[in-house]
Amino acid sequence: MSVRMNFTIQIPRKILFGEGAINEVPRLAQEFNAKSVLLIADPIISKLGVSAKVSEPLRDAGMKIEVFDKVEPEPSIQAAEQVVEIARKSHYDLVIGLGGGSSLDMAKLASISATNPNPITDFIGVGKVPKPGVPKILIPTTSGTGAEITMNAIISNKEEHLKLGIVTLYNIADVAVIDPLLTLTMPPSVTASTGLDALTHAVESLMSIDLNPFCEPLAIEAVKLIFRSLPKAYREGSDLAARRDMSLASMFAGISLAISGVCAGHAAAYSFTVTVPHGVGCALALPYVMELNSSACLPRLAAIAEAAGVEEEGARQEKNAFNSVGAVRKLMEEVNSPLSLKQIGIREADLESMARNMLTVKRLLAHNPKTLTEKDAVQLFRRMYEGQPLPLSEYGGS
Repeated sequence: MSVRMNFTIQIPRKILFGEGAINEVPRLAQEFNAKSVLLIADPIISKLGVSAKVSEPLRDAGMKIEVFDKVEPEPSIQAAEQVVEIARKSHYDLVIGLGGGSSLDMAKLASISATNPNPITDFIGVGKVPKPGVPKILIPTTSGTGAEITMNAIISNKEEHLKLGIVTLYNIADVAVIDPLLTLTMPPSVTASTGLDALTHAVESLMSIDLNPFCEPLAIEAVKLIFRSLPKAYREGSDLAARRDMSLASMFAGISLAISGVCAGHAAAYSFTVTVPHGVGCALALPYVMELNSSACLPRLAAIAEAAGVEEEGARQEKNAFNSVGAVRKLMEEVNSPLSLKQIGIREADLESMARNMLTVKRLLAHNPKTLTEKDAVQLFRRMYEGQPLPLSEYGGS
C-alpha cells in the first residue's frame, strides 16, 4: 500500500502556535479591518472566563463585539439554525470561534451563512456552498478535534441518529490560533475524548488510500506525541509540556485529516455519536477498524506500532500490526475510554441499522483501504458491541 503522489494541500493560510498566541487576536482582527465581530463559544468557556480573554481586548481596540455562547455539544440541525439566524441578523466583518470542535464548527457555519442566504440544510454534502463567508479566526481550547484546520462542519440529525457534514473550502479558517495554555482547564474526561479523537485522525489518515508524503510524517509524529503525553495530560492537567505535546499532536493530526481524510472508523462512529462525545465514539471504533483493515495496510499498522513504542524488532508485520491495536486498546483503558458499544448503552437490536447507516457515509468510506459490504459492517458492529479483539491469527487474512 503506497502513499499517493498526487495531492492538494488546503489548510488555513496562517497558523499561530504557542503559549500566549491568543494575545495576537486583536492584531489579527485589525488585519481584517474588523469593526464588528461575532464571537461563537459555549457556556462553559464563558463561565471559565476564556471568552472574556478574547472579547475584552477586542473591545479595548475599539471593535464592536457580540458574543453567542450557547453552543451545545454535538450541535443539532436546529441548534445550527439558531447560529445561522444570529449571523444573518447583523453585519459582521469577522467571526471568531472559540472552544471545542462544536464551537469551531458553528463559527464556520456563521461565517458562510452571513454571505449565503440559503437554508443551512442546502449546504449538507461536499462543495455545496456557493460563495466565501466572512473572514474567520478559529481558536481551539481542546486538543483533538482538528476543527481549526479542516474544511468540515458537522451537525447532528438526532431524530435519525446521523452525523451530517457540510464540507467546503469556504469553511477553512483564515487564521488558526493554537495556544496550549487554553487547554489547561480541560477536565480529564474531555482531555481523554479529544486526545483520542486526535489519535483517530492520525491513525485513520495513515490507513487512508489518500495518504501522501506530506501527511505521513505528521500523522506518525502525532501518534508518538499522543502515546507519550495523553496519559500525563489526563492525570496531571496542569502539566504544560504534556498539554503542548497534545496541542501539537492535534494540529499535526488535523492537517493529516484535512488532506488525507479519515475512513471507516469515523463512518462507523457517525451512526452513534449523536448520543456520546464524538471523540469517545471515534476512539471506540478505532481498534476494530484497524483490525478490519489490517490485511490491506499491514505496513501502516506496523509503523503505528513503532510510533507507539510497541514494535518488536524482527517480528512479522502481522505481529506488529497486532501490537499496534493492543497499544491503542491499552491507551484507551488508561484514560477510561469505553471499548464496547455495550458500555455506552447501545442496544443490540440497533446494530444492523447502525451498520447500514455507516455505509451511507460514502464521503469517508471512499478513503478506506477495503471496500466494505453490509456483511462486513454488521460483523464490525457486532464485534464493537461485544468489545472483543481479534486474535493474532486473524491478521493479514483476506
